[in-house]
Amino acid sequence: MRSLPRPAASGASPARPRRWVAGALALAAVTLSLTAGGIERAAAGAPVDTTVAPADCGPGSAPETGLQGQVPLSDRTSGRSQRGYECNMELISRYQGQGQGTVGASYGKCQYLGTILPSAVTAKRPGVNVIDMSDPRNPKLTDSLRSPATLAGTWETLKVHEGRGLLAAVSVGALTGGFFVSVYDIKTDCAHPRLLNGIRGTKLTMPGLFPGHEASWSPDGRTYWTTGTVGGTIAALDMTNPASPRVVYNGITGLANHGVGVSPDGNRVYVANMPTGIITFDASDVQRRKQQPQLRRVSEVSWPDGLVTQHAIPFTDRGRPYLVAVDELGSGGVRILDISDERKPATVRQLKLEINRPEHVKLRGADNAKNGIFGYDSHYCTLDRPTDPTALACGWAQSGIRVFDIRDLKSPREIAYFNPPAQVGKRDHLRNSAHAFVPFGAYFSDILGGSPDTPPYFGETDMTADWCMSPPRFDGDRLWVSCDDNGALLLRFTNNAYPLR
Repeated sequence: MRSLPRPAASGASPARPRRWVAGALALAAVTLSLTAGGIERAAAGAPVDTTVAPADCGPGSAPETGLQGQVPLSDRTSGRSQRGYECNMELISRYQGQGQGTVGASYGKCQYLGTILPSAVTAKRPGVNVIDMSDPRNPKLTDSLRSPATLAGTWETLKVHEGRGLLAAVSVGALTGGFFVSVYDIKTDCAHPRLLNGIRGTKLTMPGLFPGHEASWSPDGRTYWTTGTVGGTIAALDMTNPASPRVVYNGITGLANHGVGVSPDGNRVYVANMPTGIITFDASDVQRRKQQPQLRRVSEVSWPDGLVTQHAIPFTDRGRPYLVAVDELGSGGVRILDISDERKPATVRQLKLEINRPEHVKLRGADNAKNGIFGYDSHYCTLDRPTDPTALACGWAQSGIRVFDIRDLKSPREIAYFNPPAQVGKRDHLRNSAHAFVPFGAYFSDILGGSPDTPPYFGETDMTADWCMSPPRFDGDRLWVSCDDNGALLLRFTNNAYPLR
């Protein structure tokens, strides 16, 4: 495959050429085959530890039977995986419904289940399903949000701004799109969101020119950033008046973008790059609402293992700035980058489950062979707080929900996990599950050629482990999560695993 040039953002210096998916997969496969043990190479070449001490499961747990993070093939064939696995965590409420399309969100006592096409419009209850869990013993479907964005597949754009109580989504389409954005007030009544930007009292919204696949709010809630996977598109929507969103920036940053993280002051955006890496941009023009704003490239960092960086989370620890960077495929896991010198981000630690170790690549392939493109891969993570965080919780696809103690960034340890019961035989009831939706897995297997961990597979997924892809939300001793097949879940920590003191 010929090398493709990657255009720079307006006002940014040109980027060096980079080969796309085929080359990335080959590089990841070579890296995985050559790297062993607990030490791997960071972007800057310094050795970085990747091992994470497994959780010590207390009374009442139903721990994993294989490696850390693994759902063994024997458990899949025997039916053991249909009982799920839990360690220092228990399920207190679930609303499965039709399942979820990739990424959902939560606010207060409510959960919002994301959508994909065509089920966003063909499901029994089309649109973003709203689940009220104020009574955990009796969770209820209270609403279905039907607007141009929510009916066109929200994918990874369904995001909440906690402070302002706003829920927004972009019409993504099949994989990457845009054109419509919907903004809802969820602060007044989270169980019955109110569309704010409908035209004259209707559910229609004003179209605009902006990309859609991923999205993120700025911390102040004034800007909603959205990116597209094709062409490195990125846009900033002004949400000062959520009843009238307006595009204040449109640009191109590279060949392909994924998620976006935004600094506390809004002056930096951290764009997840594909195949792997983070590009830091000066976004102060957008934050200050300058006329004809530009994004200026500050730095770029990449790494040889893993594949498809998902998103980045800025935080500070003891006054020092860091990023959490998460890889979606290739068992890259989670990186912690020191960005005190923002022109030279440096990986200081990497978190991988035991099943993600390079020496287990064949085992991963055997376990995941018929369960879709996403295997034992991290996807979306959340910190319990942005300053001096104590814990990190991640949706880790077929490994379920994983929670880590990160009070010592250089010595993280796992403290709890919950891998929900496999929903074998329930495919027909899960019309909105991206995992159960057969063309989804086949489509990605086709365009990616399979990840190094999961060879291409074009049959029905075997449903022997769920995909947990959404960002968890900390709430005291509870964790709000959602998974593709199991839907909305409310978990509780047990055995004093969290909060950490």
